[in-house]
Amino acid sequence: MHANEKVLRVALDAIAAGDAAAFADVAADDLVVHVPGRSRLAGDLHGRGVFGARVRELTGGTLTIEAHDVLGSDAHAVGIYTMRVECADRRLEWRHMNVYHIRDGKIVEVWQNPFEQDAFDDFFA
Repeated sequence: MHANEKVLRVALDAIAAGDAAAFADVAADDLVVHVPGRSRLAGDLHGRGVFGARVRELTGGTLTIEAHDVLGSDAHAVGIYTMRVECADRRLEWRHMNVYHIRDGKIVEVWQNPFEQDAFDDFFA
């Protein structure tokens, strides 16, 4: 297993467990998350906990990530996922891919790529 694949798998396990300390071990303090589209999540979010806090606020903490594959190279990792979220009477499931820039064992940048961009934008509008 490539070292950057391991970093991403640790991050995913920490997110699933709600373990902020374990996530902090593999995510830079000044992490930048790039979210495409026109939703309330869209734009560049700066800071390790900012994206997660925003997602929890909008979903009530119901987001789940099912990893289909995780790949690593010397500078990057890629995660291919099915994402699910339920809020009140709304539910969304979508395919998703993230590209992670990893430096010195820390995720420093993430490019979010929902495959169903319109459904993603509508849900988080």
